[in-house]
Amino acid sequence: MNIKSFFSILIAFLMVSLPSLAHECEMKKVSPEKMEGKLRSVLGNGKVITVSESPVEGLYEVVIEIRNKRIPVYVDCSMRYLISGEIIDLKEKRSLTREKAMELAKAMESKKAKELEKRLGKKRVEKLKEVLGERITAVNLVDVSKIPKTTVTFGNEKAKYTIYVVDDPECPFCAKFHDEMLKVLDKSKDVKFEIILFPLPFHKHAQTISQRILCEKDPDKQREILEESFEAVKDKNLTKLRKLGKKCDKGKEIIEKHFEFAQEYGIGGTPTLIFPKGVVVSGYMKADKILEIIDALK
Repeated sequence: MNIKSFFSILIAFLMVSLPSLAHECEMKKVSPEKMEGKLRSVLGNGKVITVSESPVEGLYEVVIEIRNKRIPVYVDCSMRYLISGEIIDLKEKRSLTREKAMELAKAMESKKAKELEKRLGKKRVEKLKEVLGERITAVNLVDVSKIPKTTVTFGNEKAKYTIYVVDDPECPFCAKFHDEMLKVLDKSKDVKFEIILFPLPFHKHAQTISQRILCEKDPDKQREILEESFEAVKDKNLTKLRKLGKKCDKGKEIIEKHFEFAQEYGIGGTPTLIFPKGVVVSGYMKADKILEIIDALK
């Protein structure tokens, strides 16, 4: 669930009359775990980070983390009503909610920068900044030990460096990226790619194509099917895409695990690249840029 969808759901809970919010009740200290339990039906994959009194009497300020972003929402003291919207100080002409959101964003950026430096070291981070420029602010980290092993391999299996690609067989940008990936393999024998299949729900044939690939035992055949799919995407050949798909329960189960991994780390788009040391960079990337990132992480 993305933040936009999350807010859309929360707006449905905004139909609360003023008398309902005005009733008196004691503002007791509430743990994030208890509040998360109350919000579970609308929280999706989000989690409650903190619960405190808001600037408005009778409301809790609840900080929620979704896809590596933190946002403030408000819950009444009975923990029955949740409000998504801005608290505006009319006297000071300030949005207290917006100020809180900016404060949370800065804190998250600072936390991420510290984690990045801790994992990579200052020199590697500086090199990475040179390569990525402003894009460095979008870099995330994953626990390498949690990366799925059910992948499709391209390149030398004994290569020194592995790049994982969260990929959709019906994604146009993934098809375009695949060509760049092959260029990297032509230029370097030290790099291999492991494809984590992640069929997006709005791609009609991606799910069954992914299932078929994951149920195929022959690695060469797995690669062949994926590349046929990308060629069909480039040619806009929907008939070919439909024929490539095949339902398979085992493949479906594997894909569900891939989604769990992606959701845990806020990965929602394809292609997304996971470089050595768990460095995550989302979006299409040229071959030379990929090699520059590998060099920065050495």
